[in-house]
Amino acid sequence: MMDKSKLRGADIITGVLFFILGIYIIAEALTMPLKDSYAGVESVWYVSPALMPLIIGAAMIFLAVYIIVFAFRHGGVAALKMMMAERKGEKFLSDKNIRYAAVLVPLISMVYLNLTRIDFFITIVLFLVYTITVFHVDDAQIMRKLTFLYTAEMVFFLLLVVSGLDKLLTKLFAYSNDILALIYITTIIIAFSRNIRKSGVEIYKKRFTQAMWMTWMTPVVLVPVFRFMLRVPLPFEGIIVNTMSFVYYAIKQ
Repeated sequence: MMDKSKLRGADIITGVLFFILGIYIIAEALTMPLKDSYAGVESVWYVSPALMPLIIGAAMIFLAVYIIVFAFRHGGVAALKMMMAERKGEKFLSDKNIRYAAVLVPLISMVYLNLTRIDFFITIVLFLVYTITVFHVDDAQIMRKLTFLYTAEMVFFLLLVVSGLDKLLTKLFAYSNDILALIYITTIIIAFSRNIRKSGVEIYKKRFTQAMWMTWMTPVVLVPVFRFMLRVPLPFEGIIVNTMSFVYYAIKQ
């Protein structure tokens, strides 16, 4: 287990980064039309494409403020000073830096890489299957191994995007990126399962099961609410969301 007494300083840094990112997301969302008209019919704000990023940005800011306040109340300033002093001569791939990467890599990848290219349902699962599990299990060695794996997956996808191969693949098969992301998810789940089994810690198995429930139930609830109840266009609708839409409208007819 990680030393929780030293994490309050890291919480301040994480909270500030999340706060800035939340502000950026809201600023970008406000460039989208909150209201529009089509064929003489004016759409209302709750079907605006800006609604989802506004909610995500606002939630991120709220959580960031909570993290920062919590850290300040529990010795975060002193812990941060101690961290800065200890970082002198610290290795680049230290446990602390791996923990930072475990927060930033999936978040940045989701916002700037995955949301507009991978099915929204799958994007949420890909983000949560790593982040919830790695922090809920909270084992330094497992976090290190899975962070390397997740980063490698995102780097590979980034190379596909930069080279334009992702567009070529989607021309051959529209859901190529979704299939690749599903392979990523499967690989992460298998890697977690194997590493937890090797650790021999029984409580990790329970935490892994809980993390899987939270990972999958979140988009199962979130996607239908926004897509079919609030009629909010999702950032990218691929193989899962389109299948859900097909089933929904088939039943509704």
